[in-house]
Amino acid sequence: MKTLYRAATSLLAVTALSGCAVYADGYGYGNGYPGYERSQGVPSGHLPPPGECRIWYPDRPEGQQPPPGDCNELRYQVPPGARLIRG
Repeated sequence: MKTLYRAATSLLAVTALSGCAVYADGYGYGNGYPGYERSQGVPSGHLPPPGECRIWYPDRPEGQQPPPGDCNELRYQVPPGARLIRG
């Protein structure tokens, strides 16, 4: 019974902590967690609106970034060195 209790507790802990993992898909697509984009150097005033995305070039000033747009279209247009930020 003690082994079953430990196994259930371990499974519950792993399940609860799995939601805390940070991930990226390798295409410069942000992970969508609130605050993640700001921690990557994107000022909060330049984040795209909810439901939209923006290609972000880290070597360009904030005022020279492209405008937000449809995520499904922009995800295929991210050049090397840039990343896609989700709002």
